[in-house]
Amino acid sequence: MIAVIGSGSWATAIVKILLGDEHLTLNWWVRNSEVHASLAATGRNPRHLTALQFDTTRINVSTDLAATVAASDLLILAVPSVYLADTLALLPTEAYRGKRFVSAVKGYIPQCRLSVSQYLEQQLSVAPENCCVVSGPSHAEEVAEGKDTFLTVASASPLLANNVSALLGCSYIHTSASTDVTAIELCGMAKNVYAIAAGMAVGLGYGDNLVAVLTTAAAHELQGLIPETTMAFRLLSDLIVTCFSHHSRNRALGIAVAQGVSPEEHFRSTGMVAEGYYSAAVMHDLATDDTPIADAVYGILYQGANPGEHIKHLIDNIL
Repeated sequence: MIAVIGSGSWATAIVKILLGDEHLTLNWWVRNSEVHASLAATGRNPRHLTALQFDTTRINVSTDLAATVAASDLLILAVPSVYLADTLALLPTEAYRGKRFVSAVKGYIPQCRLSVSQYLEQQLSVAPENCCVVSGPSHAEEVAEGKDTFLTVASASPLLANNVSALLGCSYIHTSASTDVTAIELCGMAKNVYAIAAGMAVGLGYGDNLVAVLTTAAAHELQGLIPETTMAFRLLSDLIVTCFSHHSRNRALGIAVAQGVSPEEHFRSTGMVAEGYYSAAVMHDLATDDTPIADAVYGILYQGANPGEHIKHLIDNIL
């Protein structure tokens, strides 16, 4: 049995993908009692992708994480990275023994500066061959509309990667399998930071010409973080769509900050989490190479640096 852990837009989109198989039923853990009541009664998530309606006979919705985990052998994690450690800590490590994990989280766990796969291995003793990660250009809003979406599934176990690829693949979800877990997770985390930079440029009044050059420079900067890996086109595509799309939460955060809104104010007003906010601090701590674009985002978000001055510095000296 499959369980989806989380009730945000991406978790809801994943449920839509899975239930495309008319023979499949699944378990779905949600934290919020209001969301639970609505999903159980009407099949609708009242907070995210509200137009979607699920067959309530095919989803076992619960706020009981222990019961959900116990009844499932494949756990799809779709909780924002900042909340994931606390969510998993609700249960003892023994509860996860023998489970297989799919991380759909595009971010590192900020409290410990670990990727999700690293956290699962180090904190929950999950063997690498029982863990895989999913990434790629995949706005939940477009998945909800059945628009073509491209995902890469990576695991140390080619068998698990292929199985999860087959599970997620359908007429509009195009999947590929990989064994490069490190590159997938790092790109999935870093692209959100660069999207904040792109949003800042937009918020300051720059146009697509500048954002295109900034995004290209960000791709080069990201490539430097994974020198042993050729950046696959789907990973590059994830960076591009996150920097340019109006669906991008991280781009929206960058626009807001450039216009004088604090991250805290933005989060309160939108009710949304932008993974790049936390990822900027993680990149600042972990990066060993020259990362001027990521450094500029960190300086603006965490050190009170002036967005206009930092973006102008990048234009004059980096781009």
